[in-house]
Amino acid sequence: MDLDSRVLEWVVELRRDFHRHPEPSLHEERTAARVEQELRALGIETRRAAGTGVAGVLGGAAPGPTVALRADMDALQQNERTGLSFASENPGLMHACGHDAHTAALLGAARVLAAQGASLPGRVVLLFQPAEELALGAKAMIDEGVLDGVDAAFALHVFGPIPCGLVAVSPGPVLAGADEFKVTFRGKGGHAAMPHTAVDSIGPACQTVLALQTVAAKEFDAKDPLVISVGQIHGGTRFNVVADETWLDGTARYYRPELAAEVETRLRRVAEATAAAYRTAAEVDYRVMVPPTVNDPALTALARDVARASAGDRSVIPMDPVMGSEDFAFFGARVPSVYVAVGAGNPEKGLVHPNHHPQFDIDESCLGTAVLLYAGFARRYLASRRSRADEG
Repeated sequence: MDLDSRVLEWVVELRRDFHRHPEPSLHEERTAARVEQELRALGIETRRAAGTGVAGVLGGAAPGPTVALRADMDALQQNERTGLSFASENPGLMHACGHDAHTAALLGAARVLAAQGASLPGRVVLLFQPAEELALGAKAMIDEGVLDGVDAAFALHVFGPIPCGLVAVSPGPVLAGADEFKVTFRGKGGHAAMPHTAVDSIGPACQTVLALQTVAAKEFDAKDPLVISVGQIHGGTRFNVVADETWLDGTARYYRPELAAEVETRLRRVAEATAAAYRTAAEVDYRVMVPPTVNDPALTALARDVARASAGDRSVIPMDPVMGSEDFAFFGARVPSVYVAVGAGNPEKGLVHPNHHPQFDIDESCLGTAVLLYAGFARRYLASRRSRADEG
């Protein structure tokens, strides 16, 4: 299936505009305003949700099911080093994860679907979500009712490591759940020349970092994926002062939701026991951020059929589960959903960098595939549900 070249050119222009003007999580004001402008020009009613989120509703005259299509809008806080003519004009901000592509592609799908107008056998809810990078936007939009009456949800993500032209989708867990933890060790400050008069907080923090790797390797079944990573450790104020306080934080990632409680229990045990051994006190803050993203089997089969129609039979490959996380999981916890990976890399064009890299860029021909996937999934889902209703 081909996309009208005029639609693709428009989508590319939109993507470049969004890329040039990246905005941080919860501050996507310009992006949201442009989205509203384009949707209203298509005759699609909109409303705000979660501050900078935009929800548009496209409905046919005939009653039927409702499907939600979701794109995320926020950028990452990092400096861009792509050298693109449309590189970020906002220092310290970059669309290094491809959310500019998602937003543009969903607008393209809105244009394709709006052309069908009243012939749609149901409703399409277009969700432009803020703050995916903070895992805050999806839940906030849901709390404001964007999924009310929705029967199924679909999302996609461009991936640099997957070659352009390929679409990856599989049933079951495809992205991990993610929790955040912070451990603060409190000791007693003093002079570095007389450590016996103080209680060092750096030592137990370092030992805890090492011990957590042993916990992940030795206390959990190796067939049950788990990653515990410490991302930061901060302690002390000066080279010759014993640090009275040190803190570390990190994430735990898994596919089985029950692991969250087990990881928290072991983390507290290790941190508190280590702190006691070093005569310090430990304070543990453990927060479940997002559940695993799990693809509904029936919707996965439907999405695979749409991908074959959009990209060709040989272009559809299995999606290998990764330990990255996505707050689209909150949509999947409420309604049946499916999440698809769209190949965006192209070594022949030098597009080899992964998402979140300062030189990340996409082969823009993947935008056409993304538009067809969004629009195709909505049409196929609404038609299939309507057919079953008629048969019943």
